[in-house]
Amino acid sequence: MIDLRASLERLLHRIWYEGHWASHCLIPLSRLVEWEIRRRAALDLGKGVSQQGAKVWVIGGLTVGGTGKTPVLIALGEWLRHQGVSVGVISRGYRGRVGKKAHIVSASDSATDVGDEPLLIQNQLDCPVVVCRDRGAALAAMVRQFDVDVVLSDDGLQHYSLPRDLEVVVLDGKRGLGNGRIIPAGPLREPAARLGSVDWVLERNSNDPDRSFEYGIRTVRQVSSGKSLSWPDWLVQLSGRPVTAITALGQPGQFFEMLEERGLNVTGIALPDHEAISLRQLESLTTDFVLMTAKDAVKLDHLKNSEIASRLWVVEIETRLPPSLLAKLAVTLRTD
Repeated sequence: MIDLRASLERLLHRIWYEGHWASHCLIPLSRLVEWEIRRRAALDLGKGVSQQGAKVWVIGGLTVGGTGKTPVLIALGEWLRHQGVSVGVISRGYRGRVGKKAHIVSASDSATDVGDEPLLIQNQLDCPVVVCRDRGAALAAMVRQFDVDVVLSDDGLQHYSLPRDLEVVVLDGKRGLGNGRIIPAGPLREPAARLGSVDWVLERNSNDPDRSFEYGIRTVRQVSSGKSLSWPDWLVQLSGRPVTAITALGQPGQFFEMLEERGLNVTGIALPDHEAISLRQLESLTTDFVLMTAKDAVKLDHLKNSEIASRLWVVEIETRLPPSLLAKLAVTLRTD
């Protein structure tokens, strides 16, 4: 199943980003999808009509796949808390078991229950997180049960019935909008013109300082002991030995590049997005040091006491947002 998903992801990447001829064959389907998107948007777009007792900020994407939405949301949540603002997060709970009934994420939940990203957000922000396929129902449950000032929606830009006061779109700085076509012929979830109506656009490592966000390494944490080391201290412990990096991100290359930019010569292993790393996969690795992301680690709690856990290290990243965005948000908080 993993091999099939990986093959499909590679094919779609060629179609959407490398000029594969199959994109032209899919254009008629894309036109139907675009018609439905425009119809739903005209009926339901809820921007500017949040009346739920809390402001709603949507952190979304225009393209299919990973662009860094969740790290940006976590960074915004941390910044809001530093401003004295109480925060809640709503999410669909992608690949979790949650259905149409809103569910409050708790410490006893697993990634299988609620999805890896909601669990990661709850771990990182220690704030209320509500998951539901219907984000409107998630929002209603949030404001009914928690006294929050701002609700951050993890994705949901295209959930048009969701009331929102602010929209931030996160794009991939390298891949951009691909061939510019709507799915399935291209990677776009809605027409590119939608960027003109959002409040802010972010791109990782953009040349535009108002759009650019960057990743940094905060600490490296050992799975078995839970101890965290600074990056320089971890490099001392590594002592130049070989490293394997394994991850199931939407764009694993970004993780590998970040490590290589900091001087590591890593062997990178990429799994399909959201996939859980199996014990068998980990046991097949021969290096004494195995790096992964925090998103991968939330799916490995059951391995904390395993023999291999001492070799597993989690790279805890921090996301640096543009000062101009934070200044705009500070004004928004003061004037609302």
